[in-house]
Amino acid sequence: MASDRTVTANVVRKVAALSRLRVPEEELPLWTEQLSRIVSYIDQIEQIPEEEFPAPGPPPPTPLRTDDPRPGEGRAALEANAPKRFEGFGVVPRVVGGE
Repeated sequence: MASDRTVTANVVRKVAALSRLRVPEEELPLWTEQLSRIVSYIDQIEQIPEEEFPAPGPPPPTPLRTDDPRPGEGRAALEANAPKRFEGFGVVPRVVGGE
């Protein structure tokens, strides 16, 4: 059974844009071929009948522990792990949006 999911250079461009990756134009054929192979493998897995897989059993029970309060050492942890502070709060680098 052939897949109706075709991977083109435009698909690779779109996936790269959504992933915030830069793919040079000269590398598009390589990435297109690799993504096509991944999709082809997924198509093969989808053809395995569900009856081939046993039904999952119940998950193991969650181990219990005593819920004893203890000091969090919040201020000491902040001072040890956030060398930059602004108005008493730790400063971290921006990771979403912008360059």
